[in-house]
Amino acid sequence: MATILSKASLYGIVTKKAAELGLNMYAQNYKVDAIQLAMQVCVAPKIEIIEFDNIKICGLLYKGDSSTTIGLNARRSAGGRNFDCMHELMHYWLHNDKDSFYCLDGMSSHIEWQANEGAAQFLMPYQSFIPNYCYLHDKLYAKYMPQKAYEVQVSMLANSYMVGEMSIKIRMKSLKNEIAQYIDGASINKIKIVPNRHKQV
Repeated sequence: MATILSKASLYGIVTKKAAELGLNMYAQNYKVDAIQLAMQVCVAPKIEIIEFDNIKICGLLYKGDSSTTIGLNARRSAGGRNFDCMHELMHYWLHNDKDSFYCLDGMSSHIEWQANEGAAQFLMPYQSFIPNYCYLHDKLYAKYMPQKAYEVQVSMLANSYMVGEMSIKIRMKSLKNEIAQYIDGASINKIKIVPNRHKQV
């Protein structure tokens, strides 16, 4: 059974893993190709892009003793597949009590929350995301009406972090308390990670 993790503990694990891989989550231009990363870190990796019948099927993972297979949905966008692959990598790293996983949009359990929130932190780490979000917010909201500014901001952040726009919208909501701290003057390395979902402690 998976260990129950708080948001802060999960972020600590993910940040440590990124550092072990030589990634600087504070970098303004931080960007991760999860498929390339999976090919580097998994045991005998095989990545398959599969024509699933349903776009809600995000991906699957099989961890064998001598090989690893990750299946991603060809019907999802490239950004969506990048997030889905990182979701499966979170299972690969965090959940050693199972050897196979599949993901559907809307699945709700603590291990799925860990995989989703962990993937979000790995691909869109708060350390770079919050400063980038605030910079774009100030720049775009001075130029456009609010709805247009929001749409442009989401699109720019999605392109920057190689994820889908829905991932950016969810990330903005997930980090609303941390963003508020930064706006109030807290430095990025002094921000308190605040729980904001029922699947965490």
